Amino acid sequence: MNTRMKYLLSALFLTAVGVMPASPALVVQVVQTDEPEAYVAALAKINARIKTVTGLDTLNRTWTGDFAGGDSHAIAFVSQFESAAAVTTVGDKLRADPEFMKMVSELKAIRKLGPSWLYKAARYEGDYPGGASFNTTVAVKDEAAYLKLLDDLKTLFDANGFKDAKLNLWRVVSGRSGEATHVVVIAFPSQARVGEWLDAIWDKALLKDWNVAAANVRTTLNNGSYHEITR
Repeated sequence: MNTRMKYLLSALFLTAVGVMPASPALVVQVVQTDEPEAYVAALAKINARIKTVTGLDTLNRTWTGDFAGGDSHAIAFVSQFESAAAVTTVGDKLRADPEFMKMVSELKAIRKLGPSWLYKAARYEGDYPGGASFNTTVAVKDEAAYLKLLDDLKTLFDANGFKDAKLNLWRVVSGRSGEATHVVVIAFPSQARVGEWLDAIWDKALLKDWNVAAANVRTTLNNGSYHEITR
């Protein structure tokens, strides 16, 4: 698994809008499997057990890369929690459940776990269950200034027919390596909508001036499009 996978298969992927007192935490787990369909089906059963034990609905959401360079067609599952502390609290509860642990043990036959990372939300609008996203990995010099620029970017989207684009910024808080500090996740209802947005920003040069301003506070490292395959 190459370095880009660490950051691009991330983030994505929340279910509510608004900033919480303790900002949401996101765990991204890279998965290697030769049986993606079986893996996704097994994860659906595990999610059902998780809901029974913890009350959390669809904790593990599975995503795959579309046009994402070397990460195209790769798989990761993403788990959202109300805080970083909740990652451990929920994990302890699940590990104490024999049925859950049996299901996880059986899953080992069709998948191998790769690296994982922990993110915290710096800007949080959410996503669309079953939707798609365009992710950009960045190295940010001034987070406060970049957040202001993202507000300007959202205004730009709204003014050009993309009010449905949900703009998120996730900060790498554990597992960081290399230059990347954040991942920008722009969520859309569908893969087709991502394509329409890409046409607009390139054919109309919508981001030309914004990119010039943003270059003062961040460096773009890589990007890619993704969609959710959770059952």
